[in-house]
Amino acid sequence: MLMAGSPAARAARWPLGFAALVLAYWSFDYSVASNMRRANPEAAYRARPTDPGAVAAAMNDRMVVRNQFEAGADDAANARAGLRQDPLNRVLLRTLGVHEEISRRQPEALKAMQMASRVSRRDSITELWLAEYHRRNAAPARALVHYDAAMLVRPDLQKALFPQMTTALAQPDFRAAVRPYIARKASWAVPFVGTAAQADIDNVVALVEPVANRMAAPGYEPAFAQILYRLMVRGDGARALALAPKVFSAFDAKAFAAPGWNSTTTDSRFGSLAWSFEQTGDLNASLEDGRTLAVMVNPLASGRFAARDIPVTPGTVYQLRHTIDYGQSSAQAQVRWTAACVGEQSAPVFWQGDVPLARGRTQYSAALATPASCTLLRLTANAIGADAQIPSEFSISQLQLTPN
Repeated sequence: MLMAGSPAARAARWPLGFAALVLAYWSFDYSVASNMRRANPEAAYRARPTDPGAVAAAMNDRMVVRNQFEAGADDAANARAGLRQDPLNRVLLRTLGVHEEISRRQPEALKAMQMASRVSRRDSITELWLAEYHRRNAAPARALVHYDAAMLVRPDLQKALFPQMTTALAQPDFRAAVRPYIARKASWAVPFVGTAAQADIDNVVALVEPVANRMAAPGYEPAFAQILYRLMVRGDGARALALAPKVFSAFDAKAFAAPGWNSTTTDSRFGSLAWSFEQTGDLNASLEDGRTLAVMVNPLASGRFAARDIPVTPGTVYQLRHTIDYGQSSAQAQVRWTAACVGEQSAPVFWQGDVPLARGRTQYSAALATPASCTLLRLTANAIGADAQIPSEFSISQLQLTPN
């Protein structure tokens, strides 16, 4: 049972969506609360109940600091009196809207909140109320006008709004309403696409496909790398490759399909879909002329020195080949390749192969069979430094992964 004076009981008088949203929002607003606690606005309000500044300060203190989303009949009367002196006071207009909302007079509440919004778009409570009103009334485009205004003033609102906005992407009309903000790169659009890329993959692809050619900007690239990755995990590589050139400049599909290193497969914008090389001090790998991978391993050091997630055909036997050059040094590191099948939650290793130790330049070849459900292969190269006094150095070139 709710206590009569508790914030939860007061919030229960509001429509559920708006109450939960505002409570979540103000939990982030520490600075405003801290500043307002320095004064005693309720005392000033009691002393000057019709003074516009006193009424506004008390209403903000009540709603912001103490989470009391209420305005009684006396508050509404005092707000009206204050508006005679200050007719463009957004907080007084919002106070009337709050009173009408609590009194279950939606048309009057809407009128007051619209007036407050016309006076200023910087009142987040007003903008949230209007956004939720239009959301409940199936007008997502109008709702987003107010969500946009609220997040422009209060970027931390994203924490409260993004979860429900991401869920709403299941609705075609909401996706259509969001796209103009993505295309013009609204302040919240980049982090929102990043959040959506981690949720339902079909919803986010449906969102971005119509505007992908307008999203060629560094801010969107990490989200698109995640979208491409998730499409490939589930075997929808064709759709991923159709999206990629719209966002990533100079995308070369043929080069991307190659397993070895080239300017596309080493482009860090693609995240784990590109080769990554370790630079740890004990183990360092770097490309020479973009073709040969030079590796240095300290004595007895171990770890991964190269890795990439590569699209593959399930249930296919592949041949891994490359040239390895140990030089003439007796300090030879052990190189071990592993293959794992990448899923949304894990990447279990299903194969490993050790490269034979030998001086000079030799060829390595090994067969690996992908599991029947595997569409994305994580190929990893590991090394163990020799038990010697000097580091081990070697190079790998002409890396291939071809179906038998």
